[in-house]
Amino acid sequence: MEKTGKTISFLWLALALFALAGTIAFSVVAGMALKTSEKGSGSPIALDKGIESLAENESYVVVSDETGAVMCYERFGGDRLWEYQRAAKESGKAKATSVSLFGPYVFALYDDRMVFRFSAETGEVEGALETNYVPKRAVFSPSGGTLFAVYGEVGAKRDVYLLRTDFGGTEEAPASYRAFPKLDSGDYAVSSGGVETGVQGILITADENIYIASDAYSVRVFTANGMADGYREFSIAAEKLSAFCKTDDGFAGFGSDGVYYRFDEEFVCRTSMRYAQSFTVAVCAGDTLYGTDGNSVIALTKEGEKLFSLPCAGESLLFAGPDSFVLAGEGLRWLTREQAAEIAAFGGLFPIFLPLAIVFALFACYAGACVWKPWGARINHFFVFVGKTAVRHRFAYLGLIPTFLLLAVFYYWPIVRGFGLSFFNYNGVVAKFVGLQNFIDVLYNTLFWDSALTMLLLLITDIAKAIVPPLLFAEFILAVRNKQFSFVVRVLLFIPGILPGVAGTLVWVNGIFGSDSYGLMNSICAIFVPGFIQTWIGPYLETRSLVSILFFAFPWVGSYLIFYGGVMGIPKSLFEAAELDGCGWWRRIVTIDLPLIFAQIKYIFITSFIASVQDYGRLFITDQATGHGLKVPALIIYENIYKGGSEPNYGLSSAMSLYLFAFLLIATIINFRKQTDKEAM
Repeated sequence: MEKTGKTISFLWLALALFALAGTIAFSVVAGMALKTSEKGSGSPIALDKGIESLAENESYVVVSDETGAVMCYERFGGDRLWEYQRAAKESGKAKATSVSLFGPYVFALYDDRMVFRFSAETGEVEGALETNYVPKRAVFSPSGGTLFAVYGEVGAKRDVYLLRTDFGGTEEAPASYRAFPKLDSGDYAVSSGGVETGVQGILITADENIYIASDAYSVRVFTANGMADGYREFSIAAEKLSAFCKTDDGFAGFGSDGVYYRFDEEFVCRTSMRYAQSFTVAVCAGDTLYGTDGNSVIALTKEGEKLFSLPCAGESLLFAGPDSFVLAGEGLRWLTREQAAEIAAFGGLFPIFLPLAIVFALFACYAGACVWKPWGARINHFFVFVGKTAVRHRFAYLGLIPTFLLLAVFYYWPIVRGFGLSFFNYNGVVAKFVGLQNFIDVLYNTLFWDSALTMLLLLITDIAKAIVPPLLFAEFILAVRNKQFSFVVRVLLFIPGILPGVAGTLVWVNGIFGSDSYGLMNSICAIFVPGFIQTWIGPYLETRSLVSILFFAFPWVGSYLIFYGGVMGIPKSLFEAAELDGCGWWRRIVTIDLPLIFAQIKYIFITSFIASVQDYGRLFITDQATGHGLKVPALIIYENIYKGGSEPNYGLSSAMSLYLFAFLLIATIINFRKQTDKEAM
């Protein structure tokens, strides 16, 4: 027997060691997955915020910032080589709308209709050209050459210029676009024909043919001589072919409708595949097609092989090259194709391996406890007891399973998820671990704590309104001797509860506290003060607005039925005995009714307490209608997630929610402790 016991202990020890190894392994993999998801967060060069356009090659990185300055850096090392800020023709500074790198040159497009060519090494101006449209983007041939195209706009008009990279001119005496071949002529102008409704993708091939896709389901093909040789036009299946490239047997590209298209030489669609509802940006870089819908970046080879789908919510595609790309959000993220594919494939495994590590850790604790027989016996006895109890009352437990499954999905999991998100900077798609930073930010958030004072004031008044008036009305109804009159009163008091809460709030905002002469309060006051008009709820009137909101739902009889039922349940013999003893009505309420309906009062108190702390609807609705600016913590939590188009912050909102949860938990514990002490007495 002793030998058998030692064997069992050895087996439990082996299982504990195995579970511990699994815990370590899954924890390491989860950590690696988390670290992988944060790859590319740095950049090869140090850049300030406000970068609006960027381009790079194997030697240089060139950017333009929000001031319009153009700066060039060494690709490796990060040293700034030069900076150029030019004055506009009329006044102020000319702003660079786009920058490009092609060979040893930097090309910058300016909003005063100028195109500049700089030496990437020295920053010297080697060419300046004037156009008659505002240039927006430049397109170069992926196969080299000296031909490039510039897309420009003026109002609703659009045009494409065909230029050579060796254009001359100086800032004082710029060259003119008129010296280069035209892509439009008469009724067949690119800006007034098939491409008028919007120039989409532009492609320059190795044989110097220029392909321009339009919004009108067409592609026009020009030669290097432009309209001197005329053009060919093809009808295509894609309305907006935003980016496309040449393949061995035709063309491939992304449409702004989120579809990958494959065409033959005559632009007949051979195959198509949807990858998104729509693309806000689609770019062709070499043999790689990039598309982003604002939530993810999708990259395909020109043959249609999917390289990756990378979450990027809150980030925009600033630059895309054949082997790397740059995302702009709170900062800049430089990513290679390999890094993006690794993040997309491995970075999302953290939510899988972390629970596995927790499960193995729990089993390791159990197996470790079973190594020592007394501990193992206690633990196993507990599980046996639970199992036998479950079998004995199996029908009751089976009946509870659906309820707890629904609670787990719709209540407990959101709580656990919210707790986990509080340690991350999460915008709905991408999660970045920040530790306790969200909790620290809440501590220094003065708006949150100032709004807590408003919440406390609303909380005190909400509890008072939920208990005192309904209780008095219930007692008044019971005091009425006429049963028919009592029935009519109860019906009339119940009818306002049928009105939806939002509608009731709007009635109070616009009908009772309306700021014009038709508002009920203003109409009543105008009886005594002719012409009286007062804004009761509005901007810069926080105190008056708060007092007005406190009067909503007057006379606050919503929960009177609960008290009415409670008082009705008191034995009438107690009332009769009190009456014989000379106990008056008010004294009877204090000495008999209140102690015997304490359970109902406690219920109303707890539900009103929690509902008041969580409620933000009345302030949100009234603020939308009047702009009073009053806040409570629950409303700030809501606004941090839904900011009217800006990036949401689920992590900070979760941290704020945990502060509210702690407040409610402490208040609930105190309340139950007091109730327990009272019952013990």
